[in-house]
Amino acid sequence: MQMKRTILLASLALAFTAQGQIVQSGFETWTNDLPDGWFGAKSNIAMSGVVQTTNAHTGEFAAQLINATDSHKRFTTQPLTVTANTTYTVNFWVRGTGEVRVGLFDNRPGTSFGYAPYSPYFDATDTWTERSVDVSAGADAADAEFIFSVVNTTAPDHVMIDDVTITLAGAIESASIYDIQFTTLPNGDSPLIGQTINTGGIVTAAYTGGFYIQNASGPWQGILVYDNFSAPAVGDSVTFTAAVTEFNNLTELTGTTNFTVVLSGQPLPAALVINTGEVSEEALEGVLVQVLNATCTEVPGGANFGKWKADDGSGFGWIGKEIYTTTPDPQLGQVFDVTGVISYSFGLFGIQPRDANDVNMATGLNEISGSVVNVFPNPANNTLTMDLGNLNGRTEYSLTDATGRLVLSDVATSDRSTIDVSGLNNGMYVITLRNSSAVWSTQVSVQH
Repeated sequence: MQMKRTILLASLALAFTAQGQIVQSGFETWTNDLPDGWFGAKSNIAMSGVVQTTNAHTGEFAAQLINATDSHKRFTTQPLTVTANTTYTVNFWVRGTGEVRVGLFDNRPGTSFGYAPYSPYFDATDTWTERSVDVSAGADAADAEFIFSVVNTTAPDHVMIDDVTITLAGAIESASIYDIQFTTLPNGDSPLIGQTINTGGIVTAAYTGGFYIQNASGPWQGILVYDNFSAPAVGDSVTFTAAVTEFNNLTELTGTTNFTVVLSGQPLPAALVINTGEVSEEALEGVLVQVLNATCTEVPGGANFGKWKADDGSGFGWIGKEIYTTTPDPQLGQVFDVTGVISYSFGLFGIQPRDANDVNMATGLNEISGSVVNVFPNPANNTLTMDLGNLNGRTEYSLTDATGRLVLSDVATSDRSTIDVSGLNNGMYVITLRNSSAVWSTQVSVQH
């Protein structure tokens, strides 16, 4: 019975079946010291690094992959046909000591070398473990090669692979930015990590090497697209296919294909008004935000590499410089309103202004006409009082909550006006006063 099974596996290797199976290989048949159907043109592991082993999961043989370095080496199938915008499931058994991941070469356009993004690495263990990875094709290709990439393998076992099955999983599914970003995992990883999805949004920021998109204002609504080729403009509504990956704890989309600009010149989602102390919140990663009346507490230069610190009283946040370097350098004590997208790199969250228009010296109402503005008590219970001093002219006020949602707005009826906040939830709010001369904002807390 075992011999019959071996012959059947060999006859089905690299062949289509009625169930959409395109590869089934138990590494039972070898020619010239290499397994049949493997070691394609994209393999860069040494031939001596592919060894027939009798320590198999099933059958007589398995493939042992040897690469003791930390520079990955590829072990690939012979050429296969794949279809664009289609997902394939790679199921395999792995054992040993080392790391292995799965990839695909499909000569896709818009990338330097034609490779799909790799899956995360798996650690091989001393027992046979089944793994399953979805890989999506970004182009029609008759010369595609599925890849096992290995690093840091250790004797005597190194990494052993057996019983590989690759099947057609189906069309790529769509996911919203919120679906990609929202997570309850302690490390902040996306629940869709490793998957290829169709998605899209409005470009809120663009730079050499990528762009940010979102469709709505609020937490979990923004994401970075790492893409050296598409080069959309801010305000473009775009759709594309990409893989969900994590890099330096930043969720991003990579390996973009099927990129389309649907419409240009679209209005951007409103910048979410936050506190500087909230910049490091995972939910704000990739989101277009704004901080108000933030004081420069540490200037650029030295180890900061053009970044600077701003603090509105809630704790500091880093500003710049991945997209725009603030010019001229902010000075200690200067107060700014800053708009930008939040990114995470080299262990730091920060607001990334897009250009000079995103960094504005804050002008308070108390800086004009000799007026002194006071809002009290803070925290407020049921009533908030605005003392506008000798300010003249029509003055409007508005309150927004921590998500940027407008909760109250009206016109101040006198030099000292009261606002009923008894109906508001406990929390932090931004109160903004506007007249014909200036805009002034501050944070207030409501605690019933």
